Amino acid sequence: MKKFLFVILFSVLVLPLSAQVKSGTISVSARENVVNKLPKDVAYVFPDFVDMTLNYLDGRFSKGRLNVRLLDNFILYIDTKGDTLVLSNPAQVKNLVHNDTIYRVVSNSVVKVLSEDDSRQLAQRVRLKLSEESADAGYSSLPPTSTAVSSSVRSYDPSRNIDTKTEYSYRHEVDYVLIDGDKIYPARLSSFNRLFPDRKKAIKAYVRDNALDLETASGLTALFDFCAGR
Repeated sequence: MKKFLFVILFSVLVLPLSAQVKSGTISVSARENVVNKLPKDVAYVFPDFVDMTLNYLDGRFSKGRLNVRLLDNFILYIDTKGDTLVLSNPAQVKNLVHNDTIYRVVSNSVVKVLSEDDSRQLAQRVRLKLSEESADAGYSSLPPTSTAVSSSVRSYDPSRNIDTKTEYSYRHEVDYVLIDGDKIYPARLSSFNRLFPDRKKAIKAYVRDNALDLETASGLTALFDFCAGR
């Protein structure tokens, strides 16, 4: 069986030990919407729409019932008529805030900010990968690394209805990352040294002296706050 992979993040990353994974398979019949067949806590950041504040880069803000669809990171909202719509200007969005927690869409992934210092942030990242199994038994004329395949993957529309019954497997991953502007790094010791180069020796000593577990949110937050001088 040959697999065509539809992903929301196109760079290849090693899955860290701290990642939390939900996986499974779904069967989608003809004319059914793929997204609607996925568990809600897998397809979206929140299982249901929640009250959020949408902050824009120019200082404007708005409030409403919002959610983020993980297959394409589209920001969805419910309008006054009760219809679900896609936000038309996502590039102008700075962040989303729910219960005093900041969420951002960075480098084709959704992150929940745990701590921040100027442009540097520690965050929990959420990603969803969806793969479709086809019956061509590997006889595709396009190699897996073909740019034609890549182009097709990137243009995948998660709201489309398929024409035949199809089997999909999904993988929902949650891990921790460090962010510097629009760049994302895995939350590990070398990344802390990269973001805080003047504190390399102090970082190593702080982790050792406090027996920090850098596979946990609490350990990572403690180290980030130390690096930020808090």
